[in-house]
Amino acid sequence: MIKFLIRIILVTLFVSILLYFFQSHSIFFKNDLKRVLNENKITFVTRLGPTTYYEIKNKKFGYHYSIMKEFAEYIDVELSVKVVNNIAEAKKMISSREADIISGWNITDLEKNFKTSYPYNRVDYVIVAKSNISRRSNIEDLLNNNDIHAIESHVITKIDVNKEKKLKYSYKVWEDKNIDDLLKMLNDNEISFLFMSSDEFKILSKYYRDIKVIQRHSINEAEYWILPNDVGNEMQNKISEFFNYMINKNRLAIIYQNFFGQQQHTFVGSKIFIKDLIDIFPTYEFFFKEASKLFNFDWRLIASIGYQESRWKKDAVSYTGVKGIMMLTKDTAKEVGVENRIDPRNSIFGGTKYLRSIYNRIDYNLDDNEKKWFAIAAYNIGLGHVEDAVKLARKNGVEIRKWSDIEPYILMLSQSEYYRQTKYGYARGWETVKYVQNIKQYYDIIVFLDSQDREVDEKDQEIPKTL
Repeated sequence: MIKFLIRIILVTLFVSILLYFFQSHSIFFKNDLKRVLNENKITFVTRLGPTTYYEIKNKKFGYHYSIMKEFAEYIDVELSVKVVNNIAEAKKMISSREADIISGWNITDLEKNFKTSYPYNRVDYVIVAKSNISRRSNIEDLLNNNDIHAIESHVITKIDVNKEKKLKYSYKVWEDKNIDDLLKMLNDNEISFLFMSSDEFKILSKYYRDIKVIQRHSINEAEYWILPNDVGNEMQNKISEFFNYMINKNRLAIIYQNFFGQQQHTFVGSKIFIKDLIDIFPTYEFFFKEASKLFNFDWRLIASIGYQESRWKKDAVSYTGVKGIMMLTKDTAKEVGVENRIDPRNSIFGGTKYLRSIYNRIDYNLDDNEKKWFAIAAYNIGLGHVEDAVKLARKNGVEIRKWSDIEPYILMLSQSEYYRQTKYGYARGWETVKYVQNIKQYYDIIVFLDSQDREVDEKDQEIPKTL
């Protein structure tokens, strides 16, 4: 009897060892990598947002999206991205293999049904408020007496789940809103405090200059991919291999710098702009004026767009892959017949030709003076998103006559309540509003200085009365 029991124990131990070392071949663990390679497609599930995933002119972008794309290219398969509103939906999708990996959400330490990848990024979490609140001397009392609003976050959930640790403040977690929705609520004074990651703050504070960090909630929180618990070793090993490659090639740092290190769409200030107008603009002035004649557009407006896009740097490159003074995409360059995007003349002529084509496709009943701002917005965000905003306005009973009529609806394109009603979906509307605003400021400066030059020229041509 004892020998029989010993035999059973040894057999059990042997089987356990086999399962441990060969789990990827076991019936309990799926060979996801083999399936992905056979299907020639890897599917990520994520959420829409300024740091995760969004589209501009039918092209996909986002910090987290860029890393998904790198992985798809690394294993040489097509990338598919599915968007959901909350992490519960995302978890169901990877468990059922409707998707392979979750990106843009994290999980708590207590969740054992999922595995995580290498932490490819780390962020702080901060509490922000408008500047008039942040300057208040009784800020701690305000924090204690008001909810802090947040989108789904493992940091908040982690505290909620851990019953031993008492919450310092009261949090309201929104499952079906994005960070843009909550920022709009903060901007409209519907809420007083907002919880966000430091990366979200880096981007959003460039466009909402009135928000300030009032308290750092937690530091160095990991961001990673989430995998189903029964994922095979092959996929896990391939992901580890991929991140080792990304670290060795410094790709993670480069992608991060591209998205969070650039000051795109920030107004440089009149002093710097006038200096660049004196030092840089004369090199390209002839091209702007020739393009103006050819495509019947005010050269001062084209120059203002060029400055906003690249600060008149002929070899400028954006994180989205656009290049040159007028920051043309590959597709746009092909459409307007530009082969070399960093050639100043080609870029300026190509950008102006593209702007003219957008202008001609806008068929709303607009004054020409106002129509140009719609075309400039479309140059930035795509005509489809501008048309979405027009439709939202009309649905709301607003007749679009001028740019200020549509501005609020451009902003709505980042809010889930509204972009779900549109054809082209989420867009960083606040970025486009700031883009147009900056170009208006540059344009006003050039128009003023140009008018002063004309007055001087006219006076120089007058015959002195003494003669």
